[in-house]
Amino acid sequence: MEEVAKLLKALLLLELNGAQAAAEREGRTPKFELLLADAGLSAVEIAQMLGKSSGAVSKAISRGRAARRGAADIPGIQGDQFNEDQQ
Repeated sequence: MEEVAKLLKALLLLELNGAQAAAEREGRTPKFELLLADAGLSAVEIAQMLGKSSGAVSKAISRGRAARRGAADIPGIQGDQFNEDQQ
């Protein structure tokens, strides 16, 4: 089972790298912290994947959730739609 987890993590990292490269080509700054946190990963795990400090990841998650809550207060904007627009 541990081998499966390692393979899934490797696939996730490949997808993240591809998405990050695509976003950079388009001139965007990708924010994957909230997506990964919503998937159940801890700030420490996310930090290791993204090469960031766990404090920076925690802050990004906190800000992303606050932005999502704020977007929910705006009529006509769904939280998921807001997150897609921000990526």
